[in-house]
Amino acid sequence: MSECIQTDRLVLRPFRDADVSRVAELIGTLAVSRWLTRVPHPYSHDDARGFFARNAQDDLVRAVTRADDAADEVIGCCSIQTELGYWLGQPFWGLGYASEAAKALVDRYFSRCQADLQSGYMLGNAASARVLSKLGFAPTRIDPAECQATRTPVNLQKVTLSRETWEARA
Repeated sequence: MSECIQTDRLVLRPFRDADVSRVAELIGTLAVSRWLTRVPHPYSHDDARGFFARNAQDDLVRAVTRADDAADEVIGCCSIQTELGYWLGQPFWGLGYASEAAKALVDRYFSRCQADLQSGYMLGNAASARVLSKLGFAPTRIDPAECQATRTPVNLQKVTLSRETWEARA
């Protein structure tokens, strides 16, 4: 399995079977899942196991843990599949962890890829809008979608980040 990605405060590592309960607990709260389009509510252990299995070999799907946590407990997820995505458990909001994790994964992405990187956030999610803006993403369009957790229609602000913009930030 691939190596961990280390930042000042975080370790981004592959998911492990031992993470199932913790992930189901954190993403299973409606406060978290309501901001994600593809996450059901409630979120079960089987949902977590399925996510882990589908992404076991993907080097850009990472569990986010705190570097100073000897228990190595998951606090969230950061991934780049078709686009950059991330979530943190509610106790870890507002501490800069999402920006730090996303920056590390975007660095990894652009070290390997030339293509622009896509992402998006639900309108009304000011925290996610700030994370993406800090990274240099620019708005492109608004797309309709459905939030699985709430089974309601939502609008997604789609954003894009070019390699040139990313490199100019340094």
